[in-house]
Amino acid sequence: MEELTNNKLEKPAILPNPALDDIQGLILRGYRFNYIKYIILNIQDIPGAQLFCKNLASGSNAELNITTAKPWDRGYKPPYCLNIAFTYAGLLQMIGDVNCKTVADNSRELFSVFKKGATDSDNCLNIGDTDDSAPANWWTRGKNDWLLPNPPDPSGNDLHLQITLFTQIESDREVYYDKLMKMIPVVNGKPALMPAFIKDSEPIDEGDKIDYIHFDYKDSLSQPRIGDVPWNNKLMNVRDGELTYDDRPVVPSYNFAYNNQSPYKAHKLLYNGGFAAFRFLYQDVKAFKAFIAQGEDPDLIAAKMCGRWADGTPLVISPTAPNPELKGFDYTNFNYITPTDHQKGPKHNDTLGEICPYAAHIRRANPRDDYNVTGNVNYAGINRVMRRASPYGPKYVEGEPDGIQRGLIGLFIGCHLFNQFQFIMKNWISKGKFRNPDATNNRSGIDPLFGSHAQDGDPMHKYLEYITEEGAKVDVPNMTRFIRTDGSLYLFIPGINALKAIAAGALPS
Repeated sequence: MEELTNNKLEKPAILPNPALDDIQGLILRGYRFNYIKYIILNIQDIPGAQLFCKNLASGSNAELNITTAKPWDRGYKPPYCLNIAFTYAGLLQMIGDVNCKTVADNSRELFSVFKKGATDSDNCLNIGDTDDSAPANWWTRGKNDWLLPNPPDPSGNDLHLQITLFTQIESDREVYYDKLMKMIPVVNGKPALMPAFIKDSEPIDEGDKIDYIHFDYKDSLSQPRIGDVPWNNKLMNVRDGELTYDDRPVVPSYNFAYNNQSPYKAHKLLYNGGFAAFRFLYQDVKAFKAFIAQGEDPDLIAAKMCGRWADGTPLVISPTAPNPELKGFDYTNFNYITPTDHQKGPKHNDTLGEICPYAAHIRRANPRDDYNVTGNVNYAGINRVMRRASPYGPKYVEGEPDGIQRGLIGLFIGCHLFNQFQFIMKNWISKGKFRNPDATNNRSGIDPLFGSHAQDGDPMHKYLEYITEEGAKVDVPNMTRFIRTDGSLYLFIPGINALKAIAAGALPS
């Protein structure tokens, strides 16, 4: 891990490049394709499911193959990208109980949370999947979302494979989905796998607002900077077509795709693979708009909730208004305590959370250099997740009828579910004592966008607190839960060689 010296990171040791042709692409990089289909499959016939996976593995002559992290030829994007993952119930069917036990026994620290699954009561409590967000309510709230003839199993044991299909062109999404479905073997007149749940994702708005979510924030701005991959290991980098500085501290790739540089012990099946929380999240836009409308400046309240203005400008870079001059990594090159070398704006020290509240979503999800935050070490590097999520559902229209489904869906990827996804959700998103000691001018509260429940005796905060430019404290009341969990899975994203072993019902030699 990186060493901290005088509040600066030492240059990290050069690690060997990961085996990019054995790692599924979405673990290490975002494809930036606009049209996505999230598919969850139920296994009806195990040999047929194994043949399906064998054909999907890279190197086969099948019509579609899994996309790896290997750089694209001359940088040209392919017409589609495809990735696959397994729940524990699915892996159990594919390789059997004995093999699963062998993997679990040799990968205890990395495998235990995954094995319990997203419906486990402890896991649900840790991340806030309780009450209206509890597993008993998952998968069926949207019209025609659930596709199997029987209701969802409360344990999630009827959900086995998760596939994500990305295309650049909207019409191609159905073309490649049809090709994918035709690859499923038919056994005794029935398909070996049945779709249990499908959800499409596409941009909410065209034009300049193509990366926005339903709460009207620009999204997908800050992902971990992986230092041992060819596209991220230089200070000068291209972001959105602009050559800009990326001076964020690097995170080793083994935090997302396991290799022998990792400090954790794991079975060979986990090599070049990672884990993910698949999240299907409803966003209550009507309640959100009503909440920010209570103040004289709704845009400011929304910015204090997120930590960014709607266009993505961080509050610590521009506290009073969006900055249209920002480009590329200007949106992510910033710290809360000691400014980075290339940070824009006035470069204030915001130790007390007076500019960007300690409750703000981006500060909760990535506290950066703020070592006042409980559990923050190495610039949050060991806790970061790779976020591959996108909006679903129609754009909100004022006065529309209730019950229209919209929100965010996708994968939050890391090699260690407990130390990454669950740590962030439990200790930073939902816990009132985010800063220790909590002696700021504004109490840290909970994340006003994702925070959901009481923990360790802390009541859910019913208000947002922030400091005005003049130093006055403002409490915005009537805060409620704006995001509800409508489905979740814990997934294993295998490397290509591991996928071939799974397809053979075996373990890698």
